[in-house]
Amino acid sequence: MNDTEFFSGIEVEDLKWHSSIWRYPLLLAIIWFLHTTSVVVYRLTWHPLAGFPGPILSRASYVYEFWFDVVLQGRYTRKISSLHEKYGPIVRVNPEELHCNDPGFIDVVYPNGKEKRDKSDHYLSAMPWGYASVGTADHDYHRLRRSPVVKFFSRSQIMKRERIFHEKIQHLCDKLLLYRDREPFQLAAAFSCFTTDALTSYCFGSSLGNLETPGWNPSFKGTVDKITGLFYLSRHLHTLARLADYMPLSVCRYVSTEISSLLELIRVTIPQLVEKARSTSDTESGDKQPTVVETILNSDLPSAEKTPERLASEAIAVVLGGTHSISTVLSIATFHLLTNPSQLERLSAELRTVVPDETDLPPWSTLEKLPYLSAVILEALRLMYGVASRISVVAPDEDLLYTPGEKSPNAPSNARTSYTVPRGYAIGISSYMIHMDPTIFPNGSQFIPDRWLDEHGQRERGLEKYMMSFSKGHRQCIGMQLAYCELYLAMTALALRVLPHMSLHDTTISDIEYDHDQLIAMPKKGSKGVQVTLH
Repeated sequence: MNDTEFFSGIEVEDLKWHSSIWRYPLLLAIIWFLHTTSVVVYRLTWHPLAGFPGPILSRASYVYEFWFDVVLQGRYTRKISSLHEKYGPIVRVNPEELHCNDPGFIDVVYPNGKEKRDKSDHYLSAMPWGYASVGTADHDYHRLRRSPVVKFFSRSQIMKRERIFHEKIQHLCDKLLLYRDREPFQLAAAFSCFTTDALTSYCFGSSLGNLETPGWNPSFKGTVDKITGLFYLSRHLHTLARLADYMPLSVCRYVSTEISSLLELIRVTIPQLVEKARSTSDTESGDKQPTVVETILNSDLPSAEKTPERLASEAIAVVLGGTHSISTVLSIATFHLLTNPSQLERLSAELRTVVPDETDLPPWSTLEKLPYLSAVILEALRLMYGVASRISVVAPDEDLLYTPGEKSPNAPSNARTSYTVPRGYAIGISSYMIHMDPTIFPNGSQFIPDRWLDEHGQRERGLEKYMMSFSKGHRQCIGMQLAYCELYLAMTALALRVLPHMSLHDTTISDIEYDHDQLIAMPKKGSKGVQVTLH
């Protein structure tokens, strides 16, 4: 063999090798394309939800939802609302999920009877609830975990320990009045100090001490806003989002001070409260009021449901779930009462009929009988929305028959179409859409407490069946009664002691009204929230 033949052979083999390199990526690309095409064709034609209307892209993939919720940051709820105008009362919002905007279907989607409803995995994947009952998908497992905690948050138990909330709200008012003639501050931060201290005192026997700490711990409000801003990313990019579970606090501080403070609360502060309550339960007895930890430990739950990790998860869910929502309701009510002095005067006049001493309030059971106070609280709750997007649930054992009610003459042609939602597939209803439905709540964006009263000025309960701020059915917020107790006491004390000395500062309606959502409703981007001064 001469040199020419040798090098020619090398070149031929080299060419063969180079050509083979491209075979495998090309083959993988072809396989991926065929697989994706077959999935899309299946979802559009043979899938059990194929007959439900919606944009082709939302029916075929999660890209549509990702675009509006992740790229455009929390805009999918508004988009779904516009889709209903085009497609009717039920819309397919992603390949595995439907959305309904008919108020008449609320009790079917979220029943109170024996019907089972699981939470959808897609919904739960947005939230880091760990082993908490609120983050449990299976209906029966959820009931098992929830049962002992329900008793702890029952109306009767709250009324036995109501003094905790009286003390905390008076402490908040005292601290607020110290800020007279000082710099403006964010109202939600102040209210968060009250709600966290009241909640942790009730649940663990000791508080976080935010009301005793100078200032208003503004990072907590920003922390919750920051972490909920990651929920939709977590829903679609599970692995990336779960990295936070393993990221050291020292590293988190360089990424975001807000997120690091929340992780410190989750990993350190709340577990310490849980351990303290747990150790106290082993050494103390007698007339001492039980904590939520003791309630779980002394229940009939299996031992696997009483581990430190499980107790911490439940505690974290309670604290995070009960803090932001109540502080937001109080902020909404305060903004509108300061904007409408006649409403504040009317509320104050009603309160003075039962409150001789504003530093020593009557019990919750007395205050909740006041119609205008109730109307103010209900209207603020309506505009808070709770989970503004949708809580999607799955009926595992039954198909759900949807029969449309009366519709407007301008509704789309398929608005009167009946549907059967197949078992095993998710459906949800947005509280934002229900609370803004003009057939139920005319001028829904306005703060009108009188909508909750009859012509005689007494509480009209007919509208309350449409209130979704605490969700509905089996999955209704476990702390609803506690929230009402806090709200009645807080609004009374604030209206009589603080609001007469309070003014809004550089705040407009856009700082408090719904703009987009991170599961919970959020105001416009860049908003500093409700800013106030005291004089």
